[in-house]
Amino acid sequence: MGWCDEVLGYCDASGCSVDPAPGSEDAVRIHAMPLTDWVHAWREIYKIKFRDRSPGVFAFVTHFDRLSHDDPKRGVVFIEAALRVEPNDEILMLLAKGKPLGQLSVFHAATATPLLQEVALRRPRLCWLLGGKVAVIENGIVEDKGLAQRLLAICDGPAYRAWEEKARRVSEPIDFEKLPVRELAAKWVAITSRSDIEIEWDQHWYDLYDHQHELTAKEPSRALPLVKAVLEIEDNPNLLGFLSARMLEELIPSEDDPVIDAVVTEATRNQQFQDLLCGVWFDDLSPKVVARLTWARGHG
Repeated sequence: MGWCDEVLGYCDASGCSVDPAPGSEDAVRIHAMPLTDWVHAWREIYKIKFRDRSPGVFAFVTHFDRLSHDDPKRGVVFIEAALRVEPNDEILMLLAKGKPLGQLSVFHAATATPLLQEVALRRPRLCWLLGGKVAVIENGIVEDKGLAQRLLAICDGPAYRAWEEKARRVSEPIDFEKLPVRELAAKWVAITSRSDIEIEWDQHWYDLYDHQHELTAKEPSRALPLVKAVLEIEDNPNLLGFLSARMLEELIPSEDDPVIDAVVTEATRNQQFQDLLCGVWFDDLSPKVVARLTWARGHG
């Protein structure tokens, strides 16, 4: 456990878990903290590996996932605080690639645009950061064309692209399609375990996600063995939760077919797989499929 857990009361200064754990008032505690603590938390949660995320980290992730959507003015204030005290450009870059800036553009451009223009005067570094949003703004993420033009006027696209080119790590591409299932499972675990900063270092995470999406959408009978192979080598609850909510949930067809037969059969013979199936949401599935999977989750 780290700083996020300590500041929220999940552990003591030595890193040992506190018993009993704090209640469900994480949001209240986070909102009462100074903005410098928010910046500290942003730095920690996006440098820590996904497999190592703890209750305190998840609490801050949830906070930042909703911040600009629920309170755009506070979102802008947080972005300015990060620009003021965070020296690492890679950490700041995630503000543009993540939700704090994205939600302002999509949901609150009218409120956020004049505020961001003011911040740009005080913090010219914002112009570099907004340079990472040029493409999506030009492609219509901001519906009001006047607001889009005002934002583009403070976006330094060339500076951001120059930084991105210099910062990019060159890695050998991986042909996921050609990997045997056990090797693909090992790659899935290694790549999915990464921190958000590590994900941005090369294209492997995005290429793996694209391959996974192709399998679940077009060849679910090939995706299911991959799920089972991951389950054989991994027991980390964060990774298994991601495996359940993404690959397993996405490969399940809406209508009854042989893939459903295979899922039900595996759940009846494998307790770990049954536990994994318990994390799947049954939205948009036919009543027959829901009934079969519900039975499979409760079997044994």
